[in-house]
Amino acid sequence: MRLRTRHQLAAAAVLIAAAGVAAISAPYVQSPSSLGKSTPASTAPVGPTTSSAVSAASASEALRDLRALPVTDAYVPGYDRDAFGQAWADTDRNGCDTRNDVLRRDLTAVVTKPGTHGCVVLSGALHDPYTGRPIAFQRGETSSLAVQIDHRYPLALAWRHGASTWTAEQREQFANDQATNLVAVDGPANEQKSDSGPAEWMPPNVGDACSYSAAFVAVATKWRLSIATSDAHALDRTLAGCASKGRSR
Repeated sequence: MRLRTRHQLAAAAVLIAAAGVAAISAPYVQSPSSLGKSTPASTAPVGPTTSSAVSAASASEALRDLRALPVTDAYVPGYDRDAFGQAWADTDRNGCDTRNDVLRRDLTAVVTKPGTHGCVVLSGALHDPYTGRPIAFQRGETSSLAVQIDHRYPLALAWRHGASTWTAEQREQFANDQATNLVAVDGPANEQKSDSGPAEWMPPNVGDACSYSAAFVAVATKWRLSIATSDAHALDRTLAGCASKGRSR
């Protein structure tokens, strides 16, 4: 993202070990999940999958949801990462910060730090959806940057498309929405993406385009965000192609 935290992330690596709502007035709060076992712990990914496979039916459903979203190119100034609360807060109250929650979910062969109740991830393996390549994760002052947590719908973009009117609590919940918006990915790919929407950036792994597009629409739908005209066109083309390819098999 072209978010301040993306650049702060690179400059301060030591700080990094990086269903819709009924209405925006009642933001999504994830139910507490059980923590992983103490070191060593090996868990299979749960929750949102990193697989690029999207069925024709799912692509068609995402396409319908996309066409129901409001479209606007109005610019809303004043974005500040601090408006979205503490980075990787423990919003689900499970005793572990969001970054480590997502690492435990998306990595395999996970080893956690002793004395952290299975929270802090020391190492693991990621099959990165954005590049399609395997990445060995090792917690460290700089090595942690190899795997980062991406907001599929970037925070700065969300600010311009509805989040500027939310409460501070709603924005913090959005920034830590593990269910739809967050995914562990290749660090350099995440930096390249910056705060871009689908019209400017798609995963280098073309096989993930369908999954990424469907997820982006799911986030916008869940949080009642609008999208830019160019993003709407890019998503429409991608999802229409996904739906068509699925039906032709």
